[in-house]
Amino acid sequence: MKKADMKGFRKLLLVKRQDLHDRVREARSSETEGSNKDAPDLGDRAISSTSRDLLYRLSTTERDILQRIDLALERIDEKTYGVCTNCGNTVQPLRLEAVPWARHCIECQELQDRGEL
Repeated sequence: MKKADMKGFRKLLLVKRQDLHDRVREARSSETEGSNKDAPDLGDRAISSTSRDLLYRLSTTERDILQRIDLALERIDEKTYGVCTNCGNTVQPLRLEAVPWARHCIECQELQDRGEL
């Protein structure tokens, strides 16, 4: 992969990383702001609890993506970014544009999705 392409992907990953950090921080502050004891009745408490659960799941998913972004940044530093971690083939450029933290080519990702990898 060209050096300019690596710089572009690094920038894209860093922007996405900052965005996710901000969203996780926001979700955490929302969790601490509302509390069940503030809700006047059982229905309101249930809604509040459901909202907190949704925020927790959202931030858990985002934390997973943050970890994948950090690993992609490490691969850029190691000059292995864009190489499938399973088969060693080049990860398709359009795939990296869509999912810049992708670590598998399309074929290997399909194997992983089916549980065969």
